[in-house]
Amino acid sequence: MFLTTLLFGLLLNFNSSVVTAAEIRFAVLAPEGSTWMNLMRNFNEEIKKDSKNKISFKIFPGGISGDEFDVIRKMKMGKIDSAGFTGVGLGQILPSIRVLEIPRLFDNYTEVDYVNQKLKPYFEKELDKKGFVLLGWAEVGFVNIFSNKKIDSLSALNGVKMWSWEGDPLAKELFTQLKVVPNPMPVTDVYTSLQTGLINAVYISPLAAIAMQWFTKTKYMTTLKVTNATGAVLMTKKSFAKLSAADQKLLKTKAADFCNKLVSESRKDNEKAYSTLKNNGIKFIDLKKEDVTKFDDISKNVWKSLVGKLYDQKTLDLAIKYRDEYRKNKK
Repeated sequence: MFLTTLLFGLLLNFNSSVVTAAEIRFAVLAPEGSTWMNLMRNFNEEIKKDSKNKISFKIFPGGISGDEFDVIRKMKMGKIDSAGFTGVGLGQILPSIRVLEIPRLFDNYTEVDYVNQKLKPYFEKELDKKGFVLLGWAEVGFVNIFSNKKIDSLSALNGVKMWSWEGDPLAKELFTQLKVVPNPMPVTDVYTSLQTGLINAVYISPLAAIAMQWFTKTKYMTTLKVTNATGAVLMTKKSFAKLSAADQKLLKTKAADFCNKLVSESRKDNEKAYSTLKNNGIKFIDLKKEDVTKFDDISKNVWKSLVGKLYDQKTLDLAIKYRDEYRKNKK
């Protein structure tokens, strides 16, 4: 009886430390009130209803759980079950996925969607090997440079105190090629650093600049689209395995719908964000035509230099092949 009671007590303690299959701890950098969070709240209500309360999300928004690197550590420790990631976080798990964010690869979102869909099966398999389930693609959108200095040429980047996401090899390589010495720091420190003048330039999508309020500390936006910042919603295989087969299927279906809505709404809001920025005094600056050409050449050097560091030549070739395939078919 003593051993049985002891064992029962130990099991109670063990079960109390494990999140049930019905509650998925979800972390994301997006703040409350953003498009991300509004849709996430709606998604949570839908999945609770459709699963008859067998699945729900406990959401940690706005970087409460730390930077994306912190969230990945917590997922591996079993403290977070699922998260919404930008490309930087995804790259910490699967470096080759950063091929989707190499500068100047895409001209528009239709190209992005075509290449993403073509490469999705490959990345799903690779993420599975790393212990993660891909629930759906997301994105931050096309990225611009916001600054307190008018940047209308590459030479204007001289002396700019540019932010760089700490631990991001892709951004580091691009700035090296541009001969810019950035200030690496976590996303959570950027607003304060803009406020104090530690940095005076950042790269971010218009919608994210508004959501994070970074635009309030800058004066200019360079119109050149540097890259498309990708993203995805992942869940650990360990947490996913706790769900029944029926609930796994339901979650994947509903999560795919959520991600599609998220991408669609984010793109609409990114377009609206340009007007909001203009109305709030942000001046839009065009890069000189010859400098756009130079930037494109530098970008291709970045593509090549990251082979063997983030992705292999085959993955790069596939991304370029599918993009060119889409352009050819479109014509």
